[in-house]
Amino acid sequence: MLDLQHDVSVSSINIFYNDCPSMLESMKKISVTRLLQVLAKNKAEEYCHELIECLLANYQPNSEREDLKSPVSADIEMSENSSVEIYRALTKHMTPPITNAPAPEVKLSNIENMQVLVNTQNQQVIGLLNIAKDVSPRLLGAEALKLIKVSGETRVRKSAVRKVTDYYQEVAWGAVSSILDHVVLWWSPEALAARHSHGSQHLKDWLHQFTQGRDVPPTVRPALQNLCDALGCHVTVTAWDQLFRLAYTSAFECQSRPSSTEGTDTGQNFCEVFQLLVTLSNECEVGGEWVVGAPLAELPLSEQILVLHRLDHSIHTMRLWAMQEAKLIAHTWDLDVFFLLVKGDLKNCNEELSYLKLADHTNALTTEIVNVQVYVCAKMRAKIVSEVQANIQLLKESPAKCIDTLAIICRVVSLANLHMCFPRRNYWRTSRNDVPVAASLYVETYFERVLLPVLEVIEDPEVSNMILKIMCEAWLDYIYLHRIKFSEWGALQLLTDFAYVSTWVTDCAIISQNVRSHLLKNEVLRRCEGVGRLLLRHPGEAIAMHKRPARMTDENGSPESLGLERMPAEMYVPNQEQWLELRAPKRYNFCCTE
Repeated sequence: MLDLQHDVSVSSINIFYNDCPSMLESMKKISVTRLLQVLAKNKAEEYCHELIECLLANYQPNSEREDLKSPVSADIEMSENSSVEIYRALTKHMTPPITNAPAPEVKLSNIENMQVLVNTQNQQVIGLLNIAKDVSPRLLGAEALKLIKVSGETRVRKSAVRKVTDYYQEVAWGAVSSILDHVVLWWSPEALAARHSHGSQHLKDWLHQFTQGRDVPPTVRPALQNLCDALGCHVTVTAWDQLFRLAYTSAFECQSRPSSTEGTDTGQNFCEVFQLLVTLSNECEVGGEWVVGAPLAELPLSEQILVLHRLDHSIHTMRLWAMQEAKLIAHTWDLDVFFLLVKGDLKNCNEELSYLKLADHTNALTTEIVNVQVYVCAKMRAKIVSEVQANIQLLKESPAKCIDTLAIICRVVSLANLHMCFPRRNYWRTSRNDVPVAASLYVETYFERVLLPVLEVIEDPEVSNMILKIMCEAWLDYIYLHRIKFSEWGALQLLTDFAYVSTWVTDCAIISQNVRSHLLKNEVLRRCEGVGRLLLRHPGEAIAMHKRPARMTDENGSPESLGLERMPAEMYVPNQEQWLELRAPKRYNFCCTE
């Protein structure tokens, strides 16, 4: 073994410096294939610029080419129209940016212009083959060469030239495709990526229309399609990042602010996020010249996966924000903002998500023969689609859950208000000979603090009925849990207070006739009346079941069916014996006389 502590100053030790490690490596075999790969790699950036110049020649903003404007983005309000945006996008790849340079000559045929670029590349390859034939014929092989007997000249066979040029086109445009999006988006002082995402969207729309409406050479079409996909991913990332950041940061406010009569500011931001992502996802459902039923290989699955990931995250975030914000707002009983969120924001977001189109490709995977990449992307897309649909279903259920939260908080608010305004115990045990004709003052205060804020902001019979039911049940629970005793006069006063609820609902001017009719038919009013009548009874006293109600007629003059009104109010009260325990015992005064 070598001694690690050896002295390099000893003359018997020779030291070698490996300054040229490449010279020590074994020589690699060179082939025409390798030469074509090196040539394609070195020429990729040059081909990118030539391709962009061809696109620029195809898109000259003049009166004869107005049909090339993007119909998808025509409705977007911008300081500059889509034509100028596309024109700038195609010229920003030059360094420095052109200012006084003459406009490139416009070719009469888009196909010829694009095909000339391909033919020029093929001529370069043919020149390389001729040089290889003269310098080292063995690179091509004996089968690729043929000898002309008349002149004695050696030539490359046409079949070999065709194979080599086809291979070079595949390699060259593959290299172009790998960097074309970087050239367009980033490789200039004023890159397209540094501008607003609308410019990338316009360029993507125009390229999509250009590749579908023109007979683009088959070797060039994949590069343009990859550029469209890359621009789509760039638009998705930048636009979603901007809109989602606005929505997310606005959600940190202590309380959402109404932005309009249709929703809050944060909800409007989330709605714009969903509108963007749904539009981008639906565009990915169409591939090539297909409107529906496109083959999997022609669908931009990777781009759609990117969109669906962000859509899934956005829906989840919006739902959590809505549930938490609704709970916080309900505790303040600021129901104007609460119902803007529940009836406005959630409704608008669900409406935007209803436009989402997601095709099922399960059968296509079993019938079509696709490569591994397409198969993996299709499987991943199917998994994300299931997650998106599950989150959409949860978002649809969110309004009902928010209303359930409101119901829980309504009981707390009702009990808190009763604790503040309900009369003391001795008030209900007062013994008086007169019959009360007016309701206690706390009743109107109670309903103005709890029910009136609901009626002022929403006209919904179900919600209004729910609030009224919770209020009256909390009213009864407060009496029973505090074991308040009632004298005969106190029971009559409580019965008068309960009866005032119908009067208050009838006299309230802001209640519509539809809501008023539903409120007056609420069974909880009969239950309250039954409690008041039970407090006027003695334990063991029978309840008359054959009460003959007053005959009533409807608007047409015909007898009106009273239905459950024929049943005594006491029958609506469960645990009747427990309520009878709240009857205060009578006080007897014994006077002793001699």
